[in-house]
Amino acid sequence: MFKTMGASTTYLCGLAAAVYVTTCLVVAAVRWFHMCRPYNRNPQYYYPGRPFVTAAWLSSLCLIPYVLNPASTDAWMLARMYFLPVTLYHFVIILFSYFGSVMQWKKWLSPVIIAGTPVVLALLFTLVVAIIPEEQTSLYRVSLFTVNILGLLITAVCFTAIAVVWVWASRYDPDDFSNPADFPVTQARRWLVMIILNTALCWTGALLDSPSVLAVIQLLISFSCVLFVITALHPNRNREVAEPSQESPEQVRQRSIPKKKQEEILSAVKTVVESQEAFLDPHLTLQDVADRTGYSRTYISGLVKSELGGFVNYVNRLRLAYVDSYLKDNPDATLGEAIDAAGFGSRPTYYSMKSKMEQ
Repeated sequence: MFKTMGASTTYLCGLAAAVYVTTCLVVAAVRWFHMCRPYNRNPQYYYPGRPFVTAAWLSSLCLIPYVLNPASTDAWMLARMYFLPVTLYHFVIILFSYFGSVMQWKKWLSPVIIAGTPVVLALLFTLVVAIIPEEQTSLYRVSLFTVNILGLLITAVCFTAIAVVWVWASRYDPDDFSNPADFPVTQARRWLVMIILNTALCWTGALLDSPSVLAVIQLLISFSCVLFVITALHPNRNREVAEPSQESPEQVRQRSIPKKKQEEILSAVKTVVESQEAFLDPHLTLQDVADRTGYSRTYISGLVKSELGGFVNYVNRLRLAYVDSYLKDNPDATLGEAIDAAGFGSRPTYYSMKSKMEQ
């Protein structure tokens, strides 16, 4: 395969790899150093997982041997290793480090480390071999098998991460989440589409086993990297959620419920949310309340909107009152401690809801 490559084709393959590496380095620099104002005041909240994502893009430096000598069998194997298991592993890191942090799922790091250990070791071994200026055909065959096995493993992990984030995004409803800033659903859907497309590109390059095809794939993935950093500049968190100006279909159906039954449902909701202090849970959803009361989420949603001003407003009114009560009962406590205790996801969410309620 490599002997039949012309000088111009070899040059173009190296050039495509150089474009990819340069793009990744620019993306890493922008991701790390550039944060839109005023979000730069709280990067941990607005840009979660930033160190992990930056490190993932910086790993493209491992492709330098292929950039310098794309006709080498060992350098080609390095490129194959990078553009199947390693790139897919990057997607796992992006999804779990960002959205896992958003959902405060602290266990995401363990599966990432377990799945990534063999990939990192294989990449380092292949990198060392690529630096040695000797062709090793037998090693190429063994390594090709390793690349495909690791590719299948990380693909399974990647699609597991995609499924987890998809479930989180599917659960999102502006009036279902007590903290409307909890989950950036638009950003999640954009990234999932890009990752699925890039996964297909990586496997296309692996199955065709062609440097020319991989060169085209590198350019396409470089373009997706640019799209990624553009969508990541604005965190898409802590958005204002407008209450509906007209009755929803749920509220129309709500009129058919007898008044006594409506009072019974509202009483059950208040028992769970207020008496049992469910509002202190920063990730409380309308579905959680429905599960704990035993009533339909549809009925609860309509009643809460018509009688209590909407789930978001209802829960956050209780949280605002709890902050004042907490500070009064604990004179030595800080405002940050009171905000955390009340169930607000962050200070920006607290100030946003306070400003909204005071209008």
